[in-house]
Amino acid sequence: MNKQGNIITDKLVVLKTGKTLEDWFKYLDNKGAKKLNHPEIFNLVCSIGDLKPLGQWNQNLLSTTYEWNRGLKKRGQKEDWFEIGISKTISVPIQILYDSFAEEDLRKNWLKNKLKIRKSTLNKSLVITWEDEVTTVRVEMYNKGEKKSQVVIQHMKISNSKMAERMKKFWNDALNGLKTNLEK
Repeated sequence: MNKQGNIITDKLVVLKTGKTLEDWFKYLDNKGAKKLNHPEIFNLVCSIGDLKPLGQWNQNLLSTTYEWNRGLKKRGQKEDWFEIGISKTISVPIQILYDSFAEEDLRKNWLKNKLKIRKSTLNKSLVITWEDEVTTVRVEMYNKGEKKSQVVIQHMKISNSKMAERMKKFWNDALNGLKTNLEK
């Protein structure tokens, strides 16, 4: 298929419609979908009777996979910006994980970058303006047991795909550093 992978499986599409993803992609090509934006592709997919058994959620996944497959959009690409997401499970209670983000003195132990916390919900989430004062970082935290928590980072409004790749690596390295710091 494509280098970026699919977010909907051929198996599901064949089960629900009797045709493969590539069959549907060729159909969409013939309908001019390569010249459409995401909402227009989604509307086209929704208008095709034989794709109705997929339901709207999977119709959207098929639309996105089509865009990736045909090189119309890269993974994480929105209309005029990119976003990346990364998660890490860390063996600490959620309060310690939350404090590691929310408390500047603790954050400096693993993250040297300057940021501004715009909104926070104790032990749940933070919305951050990144040091570039343009991009936004959303931090979500989930309790996975007495001494285990998960953090999910979503960095949004990144200007281009190369910067998105760099930020994905940056956050992966930063969360690995956080994990090492907290689990020692």
